[in-house]
Amino acid sequence: MNAFCVASCNLVNTLKSGIGISLSAHSPIIPCLFFTDDSILFFEASTSSCTKLKSIIDHFCQLSRQVINFHKSSIVVSKNALHAQKQIIASVFNIPHSNSLGKYLGCHVFQGKPKASLFSEILGKATTRMESWKANTLSKAGRTVLIQANLESLPSHTMQCFESLKKTTTLLDRVNRNFF
Repeated sequence: MNAFCVASCNLVNTLKSGIGISLSAHSPIIPCLFFTDDSILFFEASTSSCTKLKSIIDHFCQLSRQVINFHKSSIVVSKNALHAQKQIIASVFNIPHSNSLGKYLGCHVFQGKPKASLFSEILGKATTRMESWKANTLSKAGRTVLIQANLESLPSHTMQCFESLKKTTTLLDRVNRNFF
């Protein structure tokens, strides 16, 4: 299976088929990202690149005897894509398009620079947890352990994936200080 993926990626890269994304003028083309059983495929919003990618996927499924769950799949189209291009992609793949990829491993997958609203869920969880605990019934040592074990661990995974905004870290520090 890996050999097929490598061969397909090499074929796609050499044919300039519109499949893949290049991060800069001199960087290699990245056709896909894989993690366990999830995949992100990059391609141009054109009929030719959609049909080429669809044929590669169909060929892979035929050889590997694996099936793609199209009910769990979604397509995210660039802001620059025209409405007609979105319709072409939806018709070729028969997958609905979405405005964002949503969450992956508990983190929001976003396009562009992170905004404060991206981290508002973490602040909400921290505030909710604080309200359920009675700070005045705990000693200072107990409050310190509770903050370190629970509140400081909330944003750790998200902050490993994305650089948090200074405003967000300031608000989280304020929540911790008020509880202490």
